[in-house]
Amino acid sequence: MDEDQGSTATLGFEQYVFVLKRQWRVILAATVLGGIAAAGYLVVAQQTVTATTTINLNVITTEPFSAQKAASGLLDDATETAIARSHVVASRASDLLDGAMKASEIRAASTVTTSSGAAVVTVDFDADNAAEAIKGADAVASAYLSFRSDQADERIDVMVTSLTERIDALNTTLGEANQALVSADVTSAAYAQATTQRQQILTELDGLLSQRNGLQSVDTTGGIVLSAAEDNELGFAPGRTVTLLTGIAAGLVLGLIAAFIWNPFDRRLRNAREMSRALRAPVFATVDARREDVPARGAAADSLRVTRERLLVDIYLGTTVLVIDATHRTETSPTAVNLAVVTAQAGHEVQVIVPEGTDEFREHLRAALALDDEDAGTATSSTIPSLRVFSATDEGDEYQGDLLLTEQTYAAIENAGSDEITFLVLSSGAHPASILAGLRVAQSVVVVTRERDTTTAEIRWIREEADGIDTRILGAIAERGLPRAQRKESGISWPFPARSERTATLRHEARNPVAADS
Repeated sequence: MDEDQGSTATLGFEQYVFVLKRQWRVILAATVLGGIAAAGYLVVAQQTVTATTTINLNVITTEPFSAQKAASGLLDDATETAIARSHVVASRASDLLDGAMKASEIRAASTVTTSSGAAVVTVDFDADNAAEAIKGADAVASAYLSFRSDQADERIDVMVTSLTERIDALNTTLGEANQALVSADVTSAAYAQATTQRQQILTELDGLLSQRNGLQSVDTTGGIVLSAAEDNELGFAPGRTVTLLTGIAAGLVLGLIAAFIWNPFDRRLRNAREMSRALRAPVFATVDARREDVPARGAAADSLRVTRERLLVDIYLGTTVLVIDATHRTETSPTAVNLAVVTAQAGHEVQVIVPEGTDEFREHLRAALALDDEDAGTATSSTIPSLRVFSATDEGDEYQGDLLLTEQTYAAIENAGSDEITFLVLSSGAHPASILAGLRVAQSVVVVTRERDTTTAEIRWIREEADGIDTRILGAIAERGLPRAQRKESGISWPFPARSERTATLRHEARNPVAADS
């Protein structure tokens, strides 16, 4: 159970990697578009510059407090933030800016935050350019500090004035008491009363004078600027680096999603690895194929010889090999014919049947292979005596069971020698009935594909149909792709409905009754 789960997980991971590698162009395009979109946004969007001024507030109080207690404990965050964001402070900042901005605009552009228990206040100011942002941040900070100082001065002035009035009144009363002492008899009750009153007045005066002196010595400085706006780093919104990275990352994510969405619709197989994966069989060789290369020459011939040796391990004499031409050429692929030719060159008796070959193509084969005159539809090569090419004369007859695999073709296959290998060449564009008939009469299948022309739909259909009747697919030979301008669609419209799994199972059980009973 654990091994099966591990295999499934590995297969799933391999599928993800396969899709990502196959659709790397989609991922790259989406990533580039994401970066371009982010760059375009930076160009179009209005840029905001943020300047920051940091200030340290002074605690304005006449009450002594312990040196071990932080001064920030005497400050309130909410109060200080509200004061800094107030209309009064904004109006003062507007005056400092010579009316360049209204108080409401300053309040909208500024942001105030506190830290360290409101002892440190940070003023951020947003503007369209750096100069205005720096001026705005410094103006708000200066207006805030001056407002705190002025408010403290006003409160102290009120208290000092009140104390002064009381002191003046007591001084008047003290003068009257002193005068009473001078005129009264020392032993009299009036003298004693005047003495007591004088002492009380002096005591009260000492307290009031001490309070007034304390108030007059209070430091009403609102605070100090720790770092001016020009000393701090400016902020830009939207940030260039963050915006570009966000756009690229978003494009990459969308590209990954688009890759998996687009992959099922991207049916053209690009290389041998994709073909082998779709066919679930090896690709023996990748060759350059031209019409005039019959027989094959050079590197193509060497590759086909290697392919021949690998195929002969699984091909038995006296059997039929169905070669499906899925290259989408306007005529039969030379590779399909050359596979039979190199097999004959090895000394094996070979019969080639190309039901879809045009008259022009057959004349080309006749000249290229030096074929003798036909005898009952069969022509033998003078240069390769073990090679025979069969051409039926009853093709296209509507009264035949099949337009391509006619009675003469069936007879040629059935009458082949016990030491002879028959290569039946059909294109993937042939009618599905003809391909199914070929799969039925053949014992093995070889598919000839072409890069960027063969599709996953037709390969899947061929594979499922072959598996359904237990006809073994030996592998494929891939031709290198042609430029887009030279491609031409041909054949039936894919995907063609494949045999259902149930139908394939029933066919297998019918062919193997013993296995079905067990």
